[in-house]
Formats: sequence, C-alpha cells, structure tokens
Amino acid sequence: MEQKQLKQFTFYALYAELMDVLNDEERGKLLRCMCEYMFTDGEQNELTDKKLVFLWGNIIDYLEADKQAQIKDKIVRANRQMKHFTFYRNFYEAVELMEDKQAGQYIKAIYNYTLNNAEPSKLPSPVDLYYTLAKRKLELSKVRSSIGKKGGKAERIPVTTEQVNAIQPEGLTSIGMDGFLKNNPQVKNDIYKSSMHLTEGIDWTMLDYELPNSAHRDCKSLYQILAHQKEIVGGSW
Repeated sequence: MEQKQLKQFTFYALYAELMDVLNDEERGKLLRCMCEYMFTDGEQNELTDKKLVFLWGNIIDYLEADKQAQIKDKIVRANRQMKHFTFYRNFYEAVELMEDKQAGQYIKAIYNYTLNNAEPSKLPSPVDLYYTLAKRKLELSKVRSSIGKKGGKAERIPVTTEQVNAIQPEGLTSIGMDGFLKNNPQVKNDIYKSSMHLTEGIDWTMLDYELPNSAHRDCKSLYQILAHQKEIVGGSW
C-alpha cells in the first residue's frame, strides 16, 4: 500500500539543539535522513556515523508520532512545551538540490531565524537563494496564523453601541442599545458581528418599556431578547 504523501512535519527546538553540536555536513546528513523518513516511502540512506545514529535515536519517536498522526488524518498537536516551526515538503525539495554541507547550512539558517529570530551573516550560493525562499514561506505562514487568531477573537468581541447606531435608520427615536442595557443591567451584551443584524431597526425605547411585561422579562441574554423582540413589543405573550 502506497504511503500517504506528507506535506510537512513539526520541527522542534530539540532537533536544532542536537544539530548545533554537528558540523555542516553532519547536520545536512541528519536533516536528509529526517526528510526521507517523513516524506518518502522508499528506502532511506542509513546513518553510519555513531554520533548521528545516537542523535537519530533521540528524535525518531517525535517524528514517528507526527508521521502516524498525519497518515491517519488526525490533528497533529505539537508539544507546546517546546518551541517549534513547520518544516514543509518544499524545503525538502530544496535539500534534494544541495550537497550535505549546503543542506546543513540551510537548515541552521532556517531554525536560527524561526526559533531565535536571528539572520545568518552570509550564506554561499545557492544556499542563500533557497533560504530566502523558505523564509518567505515561513513569514507568510506567520501572517496567516496571526490573521486567523485575530479573526477568531474579533468574532467573540461584543459589538459596541457605536457599531449598532451606525446601522440604524435615520430619525429613529430611541434610547439606543446603551440606554437599554443601562436600564436592564441584568441583560448581558452577547451580540457579536455574526448576529449584529438582529439590532437593525430596533426601537430600544419600546423594547425597554415592554420587556418587564413580557414572558422574557427574566431573560439575561440580549441575543435572545432581540430574537424575540417582535413577540415582546407586539405583546403576544
């Protein structure tokens, strides 16, 4: 059965710490072995150097856990106690174009930039080109992740009185949402951007007047009150 092609794996700071004790060529050999293990289903080159074999034994469990989770389409949850970044298949494709020494320089530049925010002083060609391309991909991933996190948080921030007033029809006499909430301190503002349409055209003065007489007088959710505002104001309880 053909193995599922993986697109990436988690590169932990532990890998970088172990690679730091190696020279460029040794580092490149270890990286190549890691990439072949994660991205290919054929035979990989065996490590013969005792030092590399020892280091490999210290990372194989992490690689195997990551690999099996991806093969089984499970969510890969990186160990948050260790700094890490995503190593993409595209980086391995660059490694395949380099000699071991160059690959060692390449991965050191990547993990120093990603984990320590340190730029390499000078990289030989073509390592400098491949590093620049990898850096762009990593920066784009950071931006996307940041946007995703901000977007998720913004969705859970209740809308403000100013935002609600901005979508109300002109000339609507009302105490406004702010006045309604002040008069009804037990009601929580749980209106978010996704439900902001419920505030359009609301006569907050009438809603404030009729709420105590309605079946929803004990409701503490502004969302629920607005969802039933026609019933409340219409007096059909």
